[in-house]
Amino acid sequence: MLVMECMLLSFLRVWEDVLNPSDCVSRVRPPQLFNSQNFTVDLRMPGVLPTEVSLFIFYYPKSTHSVFPPSVDFLPHASMDTVHHMLLFGCQTPVSTSSYWDCGSVQGTCEDESSIMYAWARNAPPTKLPKDVGFKVGRNSGMSYFVLQIHYGDVSPFIAGIYLLMSVDTVILPGKKVTNADVACDYDSYPIYPFAFRTHTHSLGKVVSGYRIRDGKWSLIGRQSPQLPQAFYPANKDVTVRYGDTLAARCVFSGEGRISKTYIGGTSNDEMCNFYMMYYMDSKHAVPFMSCMETGSKELFRHIPAEANVPIAVSPGHMHAMMPMGNATGGHGPLSINSHLEQVSAWPQSSLQLGQVSGLALDSDSNLVIFHRGDHHWGADSFNSQARYQQRSLGPIQQSTILVVDPANGRILKASGRNM
Repeated sequence: MLVMECMLLSFLRVWEDVLNPSDCVSRVRPPQLFNSQNFTVDLRMPGVLPTEVSLFIFYYPKSTHSVFPPSVDFLPHASMDTVHHMLLFGCQTPVSTSSYWDCGSVQGTCEDESSIMYAWARNAPPTKLPKDVGFKVGRNSGMSYFVLQIHYGDVSPFIAGIYLLMSVDTVILPGKKVTNADVACDYDSYPIYPFAFRTHTHSLGKVVSGYRIRDGKWSLIGRQSPQLPQAFYPANKDVTVRYGDTLAARCVFSGEGRISKTYIGGTSNDEMCNFYMMYYMDSKHAVPFMSCMETGSKELFRHIPAEANVPIAVSPGHMHAMMPMGNATGGHGPLSINSHLEQVSAWPQSSLQLGQVSGLALDSDSNLVIFHRGDHHWGADSFNSQARYQQRSLGPIQQSTILVVDPANGRILKASGRNM
């Protein structure tokens, strides 16, 4: 169903048939004079999504009662992907003096009679009026304002989110060749559309698989070895999730080589079983994060596809092939990966007070982004067996937990996340 939104923009007034840029500086870009017979006015929808929509009008006010330019061109810069249609009105008094307003309400467009000067829809080409043909505007013409009315189509943006399936109570016995960690939850929200997945275990994990179950049928969302680079990989594009489905994941571990039990935990000697599913959903119902930590029933997982039980072998050559744009010894691409690491003892040059660091990344400007816990410390007792945080009495972290840092000297460029 087409969702219609209509936003209006009152953008200029023509006094004495001569556009005065000082009258509309906050609403429209000042005219650009190309020659004595021609100028351009760029009409946009400030603060209204989508921002790409605009309309260019070329005209020349020549007389005190009419406009007779050498030519008038209407050049729409819009797409039917987001704009259903747009109309250009002329009127004496618009219903609002705001830069834009909702014309779907009782306000409407103009307080007096409005005249349609231009209309556009369905990616129509530009319109050019015949030579010496124009519109009568200004003074006593009845049109002191132009109002651009845009009817948007279904432009509701989709919002991305993460659904995390995580085991919290798996115990891996020492020497046992195969231990499965199974997680499953019924889905009870609005439709989501998975588009990427990521698997995560520590050293004992052999394969992690995620599924949607609908009417008893298991559909693979994604499957990967957690010993490969733990990036987000493309999910099965044919799988969607809706109310009544079940989301399930299995992690396969091996306890061979261990001499004691291995539990789920945060240290490198512990294990983890995480299946991250990145999705998008309608913005009106968007939930940015959902999780599942329920142990799946043996009856349910009796029907899991056999592929979920087959470890994905990872050889040094496989890891070598996964290296981007080259290899560990130099490569032939524009980027070489060198395995030699050297500590920079003089970094940072300025004071950088950090707590437990739980995440590092580079932003689009190649600045270092640090996520840390400030004066809070998470240890083995920070969560119970149901993965519930046990230190709420300490309150939120008072320090800024997200720091954007200059990688050259460690100087903090931005800081946020305080008291959250």
